[in-house]
This record gives sequence, structure tokens and C-alpha cells, in this order.
Amino acid sequence: MHERTTDAAETAVPLPEPQGRSYTPGASEHGGAMTSAGAGRLTGRPAASREPFGRAERVQLTVLAGMFVLVAAVLSAGAVAFTNLTGQILDLRAEMREEIGGLRVEMRQEIGGLRAELREEIGELSDRVDRLSDRVDRLSDRVTRVETLIETHLVPSSNARDSAGP
Repeated sequence: MHERTTDAAETAVPLPEPQGRSYTPGASEHGGAMTSAGAGRLTGRPAASREPFGRAERVQLTVLAGMFVLVAAVLSAGAVAFTNLTGQILDLRAEMREEIGGLRVEMRQEIGGLRAELREEIGELSDRVDRLSDRVDRLSDRVTRVETLIETHLVPSSNARDSAGP
């Protein structure tokens, strides 16, 4: 995977020979060679810093990091709120199902009670109709007897048919 395609000896560039002298002809305050930071102080130019970022860049990075933390906090708060809301909705849904199940049981009981009451009332009505039918039958029998009596006793004999014929 990481094979060399060229010869290292051909592509190597020789490094320059290290110089034996420092930036300044004399020794520094500590007795050693002066570095680039020390040389910059003496010449009035800003010294080359070993820090990779300047002050403005550090402020920008701090603001950026703060914004990142703020966005992360808002997103995590939103995720927690969403999770809580989802849990509440699921709890409410379960409660509604339980209530609806209870209402169904109550409605079935009510309907069963109404059916029993209706059957009882229908039975009573049937009994009343039977009694009324019996009364009508008795009344019909009486009317028939009255008609028979009228025809046999109250009709004049002259209006009666002659059994010998005309």
C-alpha cells in the first residue's frame, strides 16, 4: 500500500551546513548565542513568537469555541426537550387508550342494561297485547250471543221465513 516508487537517494536534497555563529557577533545576556526572539527585541521589530496564533486569532478562536459550545448546548437542550415531549405524548396516548377502554366497558354495560330493560318492557307489552286479545275474543263472543238472541227472540214471527216456502 505504501510502496516507494522512486529511489530515496535520487530525490534527497542535501541540507545546508549549520552555521557556527549566532545572529549577533556577541553573546547574549545569558552567555549563549542570541535567538531570533532576542534579536527582534534589539532591532525594534516584533520577535518571532513560538505560539502559532496571535492575540486576534486567539480571540476569534475563543469566540468560535464559545459559539460552538452554545450551539451544542442549545442542540442538547432541544434533544432533551424533544425526548421529554415525546415521553409525555406517549404517556398521554397510553392514558387516552386506557380511558377509551374504560369508556367502552361502561358503554357495553349501559347497552347491556338497556337491552335487558327493553326486553322486559317488550315482554310486558306482549303480555298486555295477549290480555287485550283475550278481551277482544270474549267481546266478540258476547256480540255473537247478543246477535243470536236478537234474531231468535226479538224478531217478529211474521218477518221470519216460512220454512214451507212462499
